Amino acid sequence: MSTFLQILRQSFILSFEEIRAAKLRSFLSLLGITIGILCIISVRTAVNSLEMNIQKSLASFGNDILYIQKWPWIWSENYEWWRYLNRPAANRRELEQLQERVKGAKASAMIYLAGNSNVLAGDAMAEGASIQGVTFDYDKIKNLEFTQGRYFTTGESNGAQAVALIGANVAESLFGDSRNVEGSEIKVNGVQLKVIGVLKKEGSDLFGFTLDNNVLVPYSFMSKVIYMGEDPLIAVVPKDNVPIEELKYELKGVMRSIRRLSPYEEDNFAVNQVSVFTEGIASIFSIINAAGMFIGAFSILVGTFGIANIMFVSVQERVYQIGIKKALGAKKIYILLEFLLEAVMLCVFGGIAGLLIVVGLFAFFNWLIIYFESDFHFYVTAQNLFIGISISVVTGVLAGFIPAYSAANMKPVDAIRGEVSDLFAGIKSMFKVFGAKKKTELG
Repeated sequence: MSTFLQILRQSFILSFEEIRAAKLRSFLSLLGITIGILCIISVRTAVNSLEMNIQKSLASFGNDILYIQKWPWIWSENYEWWRYLNRPAANRRELEQLQERVKGAKASAMIYLAGNSNVLAGDAMAEGASIQGVTFDYDKIKNLEFTQGRYFTTGESNGAQAVALIGANVAESLFGDSRNVEGSEIKVNGVQLKVIGVLKKEGSDLFGFTLDNNVLVPYSFMSKVIYMGEDPLIAVVPKDNVPIEELKYELKGVMRSIRRLSPYEEDNFAVNQVSVFTEGIASIFSIINAAGMFIGAFSILVGTFGIANIMFVSVQERVYQIGIKKALGAKKIYILLEFLLEAVMLCVFGGIAGLLIVVGLFAFFNWLIIYFESDFHFYVTAQNLFIGISISVVTGVLAGFIPAYSAANMKPVDAIRGEVSDLFAGIKSMFKVFGAKKKTELG
């Protein structure tokens, strides 16, 4: 084993010296690999970054939250909306019964969101704010952080009190940098409310799922502020030791009981989960990734032939050295390993160059994004870097095997004489061996 490691080390050093001795040839050889790795990993990084940013945006809805409403979330082109139009909407009575009867739920709350309202405070106005009505347990559904003030009390929430929590952007538009927002008065659609809390800034995302532009009011007070439509949500989170699918099954059973549905009737409600979108997005991006790999594969293919051609030239230049080594007792495996390592090293160097360009390129893109104050972010993952190196190694093995095999099968006497024709005889014999094996298998 120690002999093998020593020979492996010597082969590695010799391969490195040969690459360094022919710098221009080596550079031109690995250029195709560099471009191929750059194409493949750039596409994967861009696609993965888009997917991760979308999933991050969807995660603000909560991956472990179930939403009960009349409209199902379906990732499909064939959305039969007419089947759901006449379903009854969720209501406070159903929420209270769910809170009493569902054992696997940690918390549940009613939510109604209405957008594009103007909020006034004196002469200042926050345009396009979203008004959100929530019941008391909403703070157990979504983690709320405050820079000023507090959450609703039970009396304020259940007693339809004219109080509000405002998002960071709304607070900035109405009060600037003031630290005394708590207790101030605002108006929404002519209705006056008292601000009891200012929420910490969350930052925007691809879909705008943020509380920064929201005004939260008690659900019981919501109808006084804005017209309420027909599809509020009941949000439910499971207890720590309850699987989400188990809670989903329990919710369906309780809801069917509350609405007195017979075993033969279909559900007239939907239990939705964000995973519907994340799974659908993942399937789309997997196709895009495959397309990117296919495009980059052409560059890799060109680079592979380039490396193979260079390795044939390298073998021809070192025929005499090969003959001396074999005459001194060098085994075929060590000759094969020497040239195979050289091909792999060429490809790995090309792959590393491509990955360095990818890292630098997307670091520059991230700098531009920060400069223009966007919340999108590019992620160069360790998985993509590993894929790039793996492709380089596999490409090196494929490109260098035939030249290395032909060098390993040279006859010492012919090699010392410098008869390179034996190189092609070795290649021919290799294909004969493979052909013979194939015939044997067919026979």
